[in-house]
Amino acid sequence: MQATDTVSTQGERKAGPEGERQVPKAVMYVFVGLIPFLLVMMLVSVYTAAMHQPTPRDLPVAVIGTGQQAVGLAGRLNAAEGSPVEVRTVGSTSEARSLLMDREIGAAFKLPSAPGGPALLYTAQTAGMGQASMAQAIFNGIAAQQNIPVEHHEIAPLPPEDGMGVSAMMIVTGWILAGYMIVTMVTQGFPALFTLRRMPVYLGAWAALMSFLVWLIADPIIGAVGGHAWEMLALGWATIFSVGLAQSFIARLVGGLGSIVGVFVLMYLGVPASNLGMPVKAMPGFFEWLHGVLPTPAAGEALRAVLYFGGDGVSGNLLVLALWGSVSVAGSVALDSARNRRKPEHHLSDDEKSSADESSESSEDSGAIAPAVPVTA
Repeated sequence: MQATDTVSTQGERKAGPEGERQVPKAVMYVFVGLIPFLLVMMLVSVYTAAMHQPTPRDLPVAVIGTGQQAVGLAGRLNAAEGSPVEVRTVGSTSEARSLLMDREIGAAFKLPSAPGGPALLYTAQTAGMGQASMAQAIFNGIAAQQNIPVEHHEIAPLPPEDGMGVSAMMIVTGWILAGYMIVTMVTQGFPALFTLRRMPVYLGAWAALMSFLVWLIADPIIGAVGGHAWEMLALGWATIFSVGLAQSFIARLVGGLGSIVGVFVLMYLGVPASNLGMPVKAMPGFFEWLHGVLPTPAAGEALRAVLYFGGDGVSGNLLVLALWGSVSVAGSVALDSARNRRKPEHHLSDDEKSSADESSESSEDSGAIAPAVPVTA
């Protein structure tokens, strides 16, 4: 016999199937408005705090030369209170160029070799347009104080199709959104698919599709990047898949609030910390720490390495993505296993029982436990 809703004299639904109480409409209205309110507040507060007053802080640069003048300039800059740069000395221009291409410094400055001659400034725009511009402004100011002309040499200019260097940020944002949104939509609209067995399969196929579409739009259609198709397709797949796994774990961990937590970590913190739009050395120090641990900066730096530096530096960033994916999978397995052990069998839904039976059969066949019970928000 099916349970029926209990209705009050005013006609309001008080209880649902099996006597489960319904959420009051007032609470539902507040919740519906709360989510966009929190999203807007987080967006404005985090982005404004990160970018409203960019001030270079310990920007790594080099002074070329081993003589007294070069060593003295480096020492004065490092000793200055509130100095925006962290200076090292290098013995040659070739060494400075190598450090620039390895993205270990943001600029290299060489004092005039003869009285009345120009100072030389070397930058690499492909390592960050904002970083190169800030370094140029700093050393132009230093040279102006001594009435020294500056001759600027750009050793790694941005390509004509991406003169402002924003394509990488847009592409990575698309990858992150693809991984985040698909999990959010599945948990809200198709919870039966949200199992440890099914979700990775759909997520892998989705990652392949979206990686291809992002590349298709960015390169053949718009022409914002030139070449590197296979590298972009592989990196896009890895990013979308790992972000999707991470969002799956977040959704299991915090339930209905997973969409807010996910967008906060992956987008609102990840994009400013990516070092793609504005150098993290010009933001509060917290974002520099985030730059080394979040998947969004890892994907951004990996893409920059692929597009402009022949893949140099990709491995470390791929490791960050792999760690996010593997830790998320382990966390999801642990959460589902713990919750299934605590939940009596007669409280499982038909889908949950079916998933649990599938997991049990798989365990008998393979000798391993692979729980696939979804967690309802």
